[in-house]
Amino acid sequence: MSKASELLEDLEFVRWVKFPNRELDNYWKSWMEANPERIKDVMLAREIILGLQFPSRLPSKELRQEVFTNLLKENDIPEIGGHQELISSHNQSWYANRLLGKIAAVLVVVALLAVLFLSLRGEDSNGQHQDKTKWLTKSINKGEKLSFRLPDQTIVWLNSGSSLRYPESFDSTVRLVELEGEGFFEVSENTRQPFQVLTNGLLTTALGTSFNINHASRETVKIALVSGKVAVQHQKDSISYLLKPGLALAYQNAKHQAEINVFDLDTEVGWKSGKLIFNNASFRQVTKKLQKWYGVDIDVVGAPKSDWEFNGKFENQTLENVLISMSNIENFSYQLSNKHVVLKF
Repeated sequence: MSKASELLEDLEFVRWVKFPNRELDNYWKSWMEANPERIKDVMLAREIILGLQFPSRLPSKELRQEVFTNLLKENDIPEIGGHQELISSHNQSWYANRLLGKIAAVLVVVALLAVLFLSLRGEDSNGQHQDKTKWLTKSINKGEKLSFRLPDQTIVWLNSGSSLRYPESFDSTVRLVELEGEGFFEVSENTRQPFQVLTNGLLTTALGTSFNINHASRETVKIALVSGKVAVQHQKDSISYLLKPGLALAYQNAKHQAEINVFDLDTEVGWKSGKLIFNNASFRQVTKKLQKWYGVDIDVVGAPKSDWEFNGKFENQTLENVLISMSNIENFSYQLSNKHVVLKF
């Protein structure tokens, strides 16, 4: 496999070529600075992806003769018996064609470099960043959930306080979206156009698959695969992970480490059907989840016990019903007024 072919199979490289942005520009500029021997591979791969064509312009006869004469002057001509070998018109033509071939190759490289430079700049004559693709954003507040279809008919569920950024139409070699928070995806199958979700630098790639991505914690991104297959790779890592149904990957951003384990379906994706589940949750985890789930603010008077580990499952319950059940177990009282809750210990 050629080195240019390797780049063609790199989904992040393809995304950069088709949908450049400042972050990707900086990454690939740094990559080329660190790998100057691969610049030609980069240019060739970009030309293939974008379908660039550069018209050949043959030099004039006078220019060919001038270049050929100058090259002859600069190059040593082999000698036989102490005398210069006479170059026949046939050999002269062969040398000229070979040299002109090299010149043409140089001109093509120069043209490709010019196109690459302009693309990396990503600016028009007014200094404005060019991005012809129109991107849309769906955002929801805390206490809300949303389900909708993407242009490719992929179904998306967004959990409270989450947002999804996606193109108005998927006209690239990949279907790329960007997630903040938590979302569940039922991907419309298209083997020629992989579906990708970018979440805090972590790229999840799928074809026809259903999976949940949870980025509610800034420290960890968790991907739980329900059906199909997905490949997961961080933009700054060379290691990729392949998940099978029933497995979840938890990626720690600070350590750049991944851990894969089996998961409970209700715990990971029960939120889609209104299931609020706590498994040995600390007091902080409970209050944080209640605030996000119901879109309320919680104040605390007094202090809960230090070894708080709450277990409970509530399906399509009101906040007051949840607080009644919890208060009976953990021995606290509460006051509920509109979007404000006070817990008293």
